Amino acid sequence: MEPFVFDRKYFKMTSKGKLMSDRTGSKQFPIKYTPDFVGTDYNFIIETKGYLPSHHDFPMRWKLFLRHIMINDLPYELFLAKNKQQVDQAIQEILKSIEDGSN
Repeated sequence: MEPFVFDRKYFKMTSKGKLMSDRTGSKQFPIKYTPDFVGTDYNFIIETKGYLPSHHDFPMRWKLFLRHIMINDLPYELFLAKNKQQVDQAIQEILKSIEDGSN
């Protein structure tokens, strides 16, 4: 997501203050996501994640990424793995797609 300026009234809590600070007209930074592994000769993306605490922002970024892939009709096969066994499974699925000619 590109950066933007939020031009409406916007007050935000602060970590140390009791009162909110006025952030009206503040620049909002871009949301960026970079996958761990992207196939160069074949269309696959492998993202590896271990334990994700509930307050982590990755699930929202991943959903935005999935939507980006879908809306732009990008031909990637996606794999979200959390351990070695799942990475091995992703590799087997990629190899199977290459053999079938679907990747």
